[in-house]
Amino acid sequence: MRQSNNRIRKAFNAKDILRRVTKLGEQLRKDAGDQEVFLLGILKGTSCLMADLLRCIPGPVGYAFIHVIREPADSEIADALEIDFLSHVSLSGRHVYLLKDVVSSGVIETYLMNQLRQRQPASLRLVALLDRPDLRTVELQTDYRVFKVGDGSFVGYGLELEGRHGNLPYIGKIPSR
Repeated sequence: MRQSNNRIRKAFNAKDILRRVTKLGEQLRKDAGDQEVFLLGILKGTSCLMADLLRCIPGPVGYAFIHVIREPADSEIADALEIDFLSHVSLSGRHVYLLKDVVSSGVIETYLMNQLRQRQPASLRLVALLDRPDLRTVELQTDYRVFKVGDGSFVGYGLELEGRHGNLPYIGKIPSR
């Protein structure tokens, strides 16, 4: 069932998002020092975060994407069916920041972090646009998060529900029924 925009309640406006992403970019630069910051985004929910964050980090920055193909339901806690790594990207010795749209159960993120560690980055950190620690089914902490959220479905700023609403300039919440 498709949701109409009138059910979406603004959770974080565009100004708040930009302010938090700017602070995150400053923090990543501080933590990496003069070294390159390498952003690795999980498609497609991190596309807006990636674009804004790239512009907020001074100095050397590289980036790439990973594609996670989920079950058709595409729920926040769906199991991954396939993960496409970009094998041509070397992570060895780099300061890697894995960007995830919504970190909920932590299962996919834990798997990815373990796989990425095998590529011997200098450091590996998990960055969540939205962090939902109340839904964790595995032991996992985010290293950085833009916002901590509770229950509900979220859309906008690259987050979609049933393929819609990703173009909203804010993050909205669709209340549980």
